[in-house]
Amino acid sequence: MAASAIGVLRATVVGSALVAFSAGAARAQVPVPGSEFSEISACLCLQQSISTLAAEMNAKKRALDAVTRQLAALDAQLAQERPLINVNNPDAVARYKALLEQHDATYRRSIGPVHADAVQATARYNAAVNEFNSRCVNPNRPLNWALAPEAQSRLMCPPLR
Repeated sequence: MAASAIGVLRATVVGSALVAFSAGAARAQVPVPGSEFSEISACLCLQQSISTLAAEMNAKKRALDAVTRQLAALDAQLAQERPLINVNNPDAVARYKALLEQHDATYRRSIGPVHADAVQATARYNAAVNEFNSRCVNPNRPLNWALAPEAQSRLMCPPLR
């Protein structure tokens, strides 16, 4: 073979090797299921859940705060009306009893469903934050967050439980 033919052959072999190496390197960068990429995707989904749960928790706390304020206002109104009530006036007694019934109903809501909803929403939020912290912010097993933008672009989160 002539020297120029050998040079062309070497260039072809080296070029083919580079193309094969480049293709292999590109495949190596594609994350595989169950890998760190999947963990980062799960963490991104947890972040979305935490945002949703935080909004739910805050709404439930606002509802509880509103009932608590309403109860405080009724307490104050009852305290103000009590010494002024004319026990010989059936209408005044009926108005006071109606106010007392309203107070009692508000109190039952404040310790019942409104309170329970706020407690449950807070527990769900705290559980999600704890899961995120143990799974995604573990100093013993740090994640490569440089993969996050690609994971975000492919993100498909399960519905919130």
